[in-house]
Amino acid sequence: MDTISLETAFACIAPHSRPIMERLRKQLQTPFRAYHNEAHTRSVVERAFDFSGGTPSVPLVAAALYHDAIYDPNERDNEARSADFCRGELSGLGFAPKILDEAARLILLTTDHRPNAEDADGIILCDADLYILGSSPDEYATYRSAIRTEYAHVSTSAWNTGREQVLARFLERPQIFHGYWVDVVAYEARARRNIAGEISSLREAGETRH
Repeated sequence: MDTISLETAFACIAPHSRPIMERLRKQLQTPFRAYHNEAHTRSVVERAFDFSGGTPSVPLVAAALYHDAIYDPNERDNEARSADFCRGELSGLGFAPKILDEAARLILLTTDHRPNAEDADGIILCDADLYILGSSPDEYATYRSAIRTEYAHVSTSAWNTGREQVLARFLERPQIFHGYWVDVVAYEARARRNIAGEISSLREAGETRH
């Protein structure tokens, strides 16, 4: 599908909200964000439109826009803070409280990406956020490098151990993606190959050091 800009996404839910959009853009352009940046946010928004047949709900678009509004690799409450930021930014635009509550709920799902089977918007957002895992080997390598850059302050040993633990938990799941979008089966298989390959590389790097 065509690339969806932040402007287009905001126009769908909150026309004439450019100052708010620019505040979000400023958040996403923080220098240390090698992956969790505006490009990733646009990708998630695009997938939200794609997976919903081009008509995503307002809470889903808001959640896609704001799911990484707050991102600090040193903190564990980024999703909760992003949900609060979303609510605070959009609360003055006339949205009903239930719309903002739903957007916040969706953002919190990206903490562990385990939506309920009946949660259509939750599935869409989580699959959109993890979409990169099923990308081509070259795209995955770029993603992998970008994530490591964001954690450059972490020692190689600690990174390899922690990253392997995170990745292994994905492989333990019955399924990584939960939706029924086109190519989901191929993406699931490719995601598992990519993750398994990265785990092997991390283990090899650890063995080389010893």
